[in-house]
Amino acid sequence: MKEFFERENIELYAYVPLSKCKIIKKYLLEKNGFGPNSGAILMLLPYRSDVKPSNLSVYASVRDYHKYADELSKRLYEYVKIKYGNAKFKLFADHSPIDEVHAACISGLGFIGRNGLLINEKYSSFVFLCEIVTDLTEKELGIPQYVEKELRTCINCGACARACPSNCMDESDPRPKTECMSAVTQKKGDLTENEIAMMLKNECVWGCDVCQNVCPYTKNADTTPISYFKEDIITELTTELIDNMSDEEFLSRPFSWRGRSVIRRNTELFREGKERSR
Repeated sequence: MKEFFERENIELYAYVPLSKCKIIKKYLLEKNGFGPNSGAILMLLPYRSDVKPSNLSVYASVRDYHKYADELSKRLYEYVKIKYGNAKFKLFADHSPIDEVHAACISGLGFIGRNGLLINEKYSSFVFLCEIVTDLTEKELGIPQYVEKELRTCINCGACARACPSNCMDESDPRPKTECMSAVTQKKGDLTENEIAMMLKNECVWGCDVCQNVCPYTKNADTTPISYFKEDIITELTTELIDNMSDEEFLSRPFSWRGRSVIRRNTELFREGKERSR
């Protein structure tokens, strides 16, 4: 398997027995024929490049990682069919049978930040998670044997809580709290005046990277070695861009699940705000 990962530029991966994982969707394992003696190869997929988007989250500026996972899955099956014959393999991304963050932590791939995100010391929190569930052992796969790591937390410097636009992480601050700004940009219907003001102040029409950007681990974090996340990057979301996207192109983006109307609302509010401030 090392050969496969090297070919894909996936450098951070670790095997975890399912018996050590928190199973959250058992039916997905049963459906694919995996028993309690199976294991999962957790993988971190860094997605931040040198290109910095201006008004949307980095994760949303790149193409949808679920599409990448689908492509990776096809290449994986071709590889394992030759190398391992009838062994069972199944790649999961997002819709996972296990708690991916917990599994990544106990395997030593990272730790949980105050913002609830997985933080890796090399790539900070700008990583997607996915895993390959298999009925083969580490030895059969040719990867290092699993050694359970102690669950770690961040250094609790408080930078993310202090910088949070919606004040949603600082429990010691008596000011009224609202939803994470990322959640606000994804809401349907009309936004409140306070929500609009927050979005305009932070100049972000989709998502929020504030807590990630101020994290000490982001300061010297590396950019992605995976070419998929370096190509076709959106640097600015505008109404014109959304309107001119074909359905196929729109559906290749991480924000497409919410539909065009919500994103159009945000881009229009952003444009109106910029015009008023001139």
